[in-house]
Amino acid sequence: MTRQQAIKATFSLSLILSSLGLTLFTTTLQANAQPLVVGQVPAAQSPAAQSAAAYARAMQIGYAATGQGDYQTALINFRRALVARPGDRYATAAIANVESYIAQIRAIEERNRRVEESQAMIDEAVAAQDWVCAAASVDTLITLVPADSIERGRLVAYRGELAGLLRARASLENWSTVCDANIDVNPS
Repeated sequence: MTRQQAIKATFSLSLILSSLGLTLFTTTLQANAQPLVVGQVPAAQSPAAQSAAAYARAMQIGYAATGQGDYQTALINFRRALVARPGDRYATAAIANVESYIAQIRAIEERNRRVEESQAMIDEAVAAQDWVCAAASVDTLITLVPADSIERGRLVAYRGELAGLLRARASLENWSTVCDANIDVNPS
Protein backbone atom coordinates (compact mmCIF):
# COMPACT_ATOMS: atom_id res chain seq x y z
CA MET A 1 0.00 0.00 0.00
CA THR A 2 1.43 3.36 -0.99
CA ARG A 3 1.43 6.35 1.31
CA GLN A 4 -1.31 7.94 -0.81
CA GLN A 5 -3.48 4.82 -0.48
CA ALA A 6 -2.90 4.80 3.29
CA ILE A 7 -3.99 8.44 3.52
CA LYS A 8 -7.06 7.68 1.38
CA ALA A 9 -7.97 4.68 3.60
CA THR A 10 -7.57 6.81 6.73
CA PHE A 11 -9.75 9.52 5.17
CA SER A 12 -12.41 6.93 4.29
CA LEU A 13 -12.33 5.64 7.86
CA SER A 14 -12.69 9.24 9.11
CA LEU A 15 -15.81 9.70 6.98
CA ILE A 16 -17.34 6.50 8.34
CA LEU A 17 -16.53 7.43 11.91
CA SER A 18 -17.85 10.97 11.53
CA SER A 19 -21.10 9.59 10.18
CA LEU A 20 -21.36 7.67 13.44
CA GLY A 21 -20.56 10.77 15.46
CA LEU A 22 -17.13 9.53 16.39
CA THR A 23 -14.91 12.27 15.02
CA LEU A 24 -13.24 12.62 18.40
CA PHE A 25 -11.62 9.23 17.96
CA THR A 26 -10.28 9.59 14.42
CA THR A 27 -7.12 11.34 15.58
CA THR A 28 -6.26 8.33 17.72
CA LEU A 29 -6.86 6.00 14.80
CA GLN A 30 -4.90 8.18 12.39
CA ALA A 31 -1.96 8.36 14.80
CA ASN A 32 -1.85 4.55 14.91
CA ALA A 33 -2.37 4.04 11.17
CA GLN A 34 0.78 2.76 9.53
CA PRO A 35 0.90 1.74 5.89
CA LEU A 36 1.50 -1.97 5.39
CA VAL A 37 3.69 -3.37 2.68
CA VAL A 38 2.77 -6.78 1.29
CA GLY A 39 4.76 -9.44 3.12
CA GLN A 40 5.76 -7.07 5.91
CA VAL A 41 4.89 -8.03 9.49
CA PRO A 42 3.42 -5.08 11.39
CA ALA A 43 5.59 -3.75 14.19
CA ALA A 44 4.44 -4.41 17.74
CA GLN A 45 2.53 -1.52 19.22
CA SER A 46 3.54 0.11 22.45
CA PRO A 47 1.28 -0.43 25.47
CA ALA A 48 0.07 3.18 25.15
CA ALA A 49 -0.84 2.63 21.49
CA GLN A 50 -2.59 -0.63 22.36
CA SER A 51 -4.55 1.12 25.10
CA ALA A 52 -5.52 3.95 22.73
CA ALA A 53 -6.62 1.44 20.10
CA ALA A 54 -8.61 -0.55 22.69
CA TYR A 55 -10.26 2.66 23.86
CA ALA A 56 -11.19 3.76 20.34
CA ARG A 57 -12.47 0.28 19.43
CA ALA A 58 -14.57 0.01 22.61
CA MET A 59 -16.06 3.49 22.09
CA GLN A 60 -16.90 2.70 18.45
CA ILE A 61 -18.61 -0.54 19.40
CA GLY A 62 -20.40 1.20 22.27
CA TYR A 63 -21.77 3.98 20.05
CA ALA A 64 -22.81 1.50 17.35
CA ALA A 65 -24.58 -0.68 19.93
CA THR A 66 -26.32 2.38 21.39
CA GLY A 67 -27.53 3.32 17.93
CA GLN A 68 -29.02 -0.16 17.55
CA GLY A 69 -30.66 -0.05 20.98
CA ASP A 70 -28.38 -2.78 22.38
CA TYR A 71 -27.68 -0.96 25.62
CA GLN A 72 -26.10 -3.86 27.49
CA THR A 73 -23.42 -4.29 24.79
CA ALA A 74 -22.94 -0.52 24.72
CA LEU A 75 -22.51 -0.37 28.49
CA ILE A 76 -19.96 -3.20 28.48
CA ASN A 77 -17.90 -1.49 25.79
CA PHE A 78 -18.04 1.98 27.34
CA ARG A 79 -16.81 0.43 30.59
CA ARG A 80 -13.99 -1.24 28.65
CA ALA A 81 -13.09 2.15 27.19
CA LEU A 82 -13.01 3.62 30.70
CA VAL A 83 -10.65 0.85 31.80
CA ALA A 84 -8.40 1.62 28.83
CA ARG A 85 -8.50 5.34 29.63
CA PRO A 86 -9.39 5.81 33.33
CA GLY A 87 -11.27 9.00 34.13
CA ASP A 88 -12.10 9.73 30.48
CA ARG A 89 -15.00 12.16 30.38
CA TYR A 90 -16.42 10.80 27.10
CA ALA A 91 -16.54 7.21 28.34
CA THR A 92 -17.92 8.37 31.69
CA ALA A 93 -20.66 10.42 29.99
CA ALA A 94 -21.50 7.54 27.64
CA ILE A 95 -21.83 5.17 30.59
CA ALA A 96 -24.13 7.60 32.41
CA ASN A 97 -26.26 8.04 29.28
CA VAL A 98 -26.63 4.32 28.66
CA GLU A 99 -27.40 3.62 32.31
CA SER A 100 -30.09 6.31 32.05
CA TYR A 101 -31.54 4.65 28.93
CA ILE A 102 -31.61 1.29 30.70
CA ALA A 103 -33.32 2.82 33.75
CA GLN A 104 -35.93 4.48 31.52
CA ILE A 105 -36.64 1.21 29.74
CA ARG A 106 -37.01 -0.62 33.06
CA ALA A 107 -39.38 2.08 34.35
CA ILE A 108 -41.50 1.81 31.20
CA GLU A 109 -41.57 -1.99 31.46
CA GLU A 110 -42.63 -1.77 35.12
CA ARG A 111 -45.33 0.78 34.28
CA ASN A 112 -46.61 -1.43 31.45
CA ARG A 113 -46.69 -4.43 33.79
CA ARG A 114 -48.72 -2.45 36.34
CA VAL A 115 -51.09 -1.23 33.60
CA GLU A 116 -51.69 -4.83 32.49
CA GLU A 117 -52.29 -5.95 36.09
CA SER A 118 -54.73 -3.08 36.72
CA GLN A 119 -56.58 -3.76 33.49
CA ALA A 120 -56.87 -7.46 34.35
CA MET A 121 -58.16 -6.54 37.82
CA ILE A 122 -60.74 -4.17 36.29
CA ASP A 123 -61.91 -6.89 33.90
CA GLU A 124 -62.22 -9.40 36.73
CA ALA A 125 -64.01 -6.93 39.02
CA VAL A 126 -66.50 -5.90 36.32
CA ALA A 127 -67.22 -9.54 35.51
CA ALA A 128 -67.97 -10.11 39.23
CA GLN A 129 -69.85 -6.79 39.45
CA ASP A 130 -67.44 -5.74 42.20
CA TRP A 131 -67.71 -1.99 41.59
CA VAL A 132 -65.53 -1.09 44.59
CA CYS A 133 -62.63 -3.09 43.24
CA ALA A 134 -63.26 -1.82 39.70
CA ALA A 135 -63.22 1.78 40.93
CA ALA A 136 -60.05 1.27 42.96
CA SER A 137 -58.36 -0.42 39.99
CA VAL A 138 -59.42 2.40 37.66
CA ASP A 139 -57.99 4.90 40.17
CA THR A 140 -54.67 3.03 40.05
CA LEU A 141 -54.76 2.85 36.27
CA ILE A 142 -55.43 6.58 35.98
CA THR A 143 -52.15 7.31 37.78
CA LEU A 144 -50.24 5.15 35.29
CA VAL A 145 -51.61 6.76 32.12
CA PRO A 146 -50.10 10.03 30.83
CA ALA A 147 -52.13 13.05 31.95
CA ASP A 148 -52.61 14.42 28.44
CA SER A 149 -53.73 11.15 26.85
CA ILE A 150 -57.17 10.34 25.49
CA GLU A 151 -57.03 7.08 27.44
CA ARG A 152 -56.81 8.98 30.72
CA GLY A 153 -59.89 11.01 29.82
CA ARG A 154 -61.73 7.79 29.02
CA LEU A 155 -60.70 6.29 32.36
CA VAL A 156 -61.82 9.38 34.29
CA ALA A 157 -65.23 9.21 32.58
CA TYR A 158 -65.47 5.48 33.37
CA ARG A 159 -64.53 6.22 36.98
CA GLY A 160 -67.47 8.64 37.09
CA GLU A 161 -69.79 5.88 35.93
CA LEU A 162 -68.43 3.60 38.63
CA ALA A 163 -68.95 6.32 41.26
CA GLY A 164 -72.64 6.35 40.30
CA LEU A 165 -72.82 2.58 40.80
CA LEU A 166 -71.07 2.92 44.16
CA ARG A 167 -73.48 5.60 45.39
CA ALA A 168 -76.40 3.33 44.54
CA ARG A 169 -75.11 0.62 46.93
CA ALA A 170 -76.03 0.80 50.62
CA SER A 171 -73.40 -1.48 52.17
CA LEU A 172 -69.93 -1.12 50.72
CA GLU A 173 -68.02 -2.75 53.60
CA ASN A 174 -68.93 -6.32 52.65
CA TRP A 175 -69.24 -5.78 48.95
CA SER A 176 -65.73 -6.06 47.47
CA THR A 177 -64.83 -9.64 46.60
CA VAL A 178 -62.10 -9.28 43.96
CA CYS A 179 -59.64 -6.71 45.37
CA ASP A 180 -57.85 -6.65 48.70
CA ALA A 181 -59.92 -5.80 51.75
CA ASN A 182 -57.79 -2.68 52.40
CA ILE A 183 -58.87 -0.68 49.33
CA ASP A 184 -60.36 2.79 49.59
CA VAL A 185 -64.11 2.55 49.07
CA ASN A 186 -64.86 6.28 49.08
CA PRO A 187 -66.20 7.16 45.65
CA SER A 188 -64.78 10.34 44.15
